[in-house]
Amino acid sequence: MQGAEILVVDDDRHLQDVLEMALSDAGFQVRAAYDGAAGWAAFNERRPDLCVLDVTMPELDGFELCRRIRRAADTPVVMLTSRDDELDKVVGLEIGADDYVTKPFSTRELVARLRAHLRRVQGTAPEPAGARCVVGALSVDRAQREIRLGDDVVRDITATEFELLWALVGAPGLVKTRDDLVDAVYGEGVVVAPRTIDTFVKRLRRKLREVDPGFDEIETIRAVGYRYRP
Repeated sequence: MQGAEILVVDDDRHLQDVLEMALSDAGFQVRAAYDGAAGWAAFNERRPDLCVLDVTMPELDGFELCRRIRRAADTPVVMLTSRDDELDKVVGLEIGADDYVTKPFSTRELVARLRAHLRRVQGTAPEPAGARCVVGALSVDRAQREIRLGDDVVRDITATEFELLWALVGAPGLVKTRDDLVDAVYGEGVVVAPRTIDTFVKRLRRKLREVDPGFDEIETIRAVGYRYRP
């Protein structure tokens, strides 16, 4: 994680300077782009470990840039929005973002969130042998970062979605509250709206149903959370 490269795409040059200083002090390498088109070019020139994208930018907005990144790779994406608009957040998460932060924000909070996402992608230690969970037709292999449903591999699963599924299948039949799942996905100490989990579950269900249209094992427990029903 130390020395991970962060691509920050935002047309606010003052904020770019602040972020470059804060992220560099935290031990990250930082590349900057000042509009969406330049951000897409920078992403393709050299894949970063994580992207931070503003929502409102010239040339190409953050939503479209996120869509392009997600079609190309599973690189974690954190969206920045200056509007405390629930619709912006939901749209960002549904198109493939892993997280969002509303401006103004604490750089300490942002660094904590970025580290949480990088831990999930890079890992802090090799996965132990047998880090695999099989429930019915579903197989989740943590060491290989692979999900299979029957004989088919489930494609385009992000690190966030993988961790969410791992938390659910690791305790089949048990109810996980939204707060439980936030801690499992982001790590303790990272403040995330629990309803964010609903959007990730929706994305996860959609991808699993692309492989098996009858898949219905992730059960919603009203007003509480979710469970994986064997």
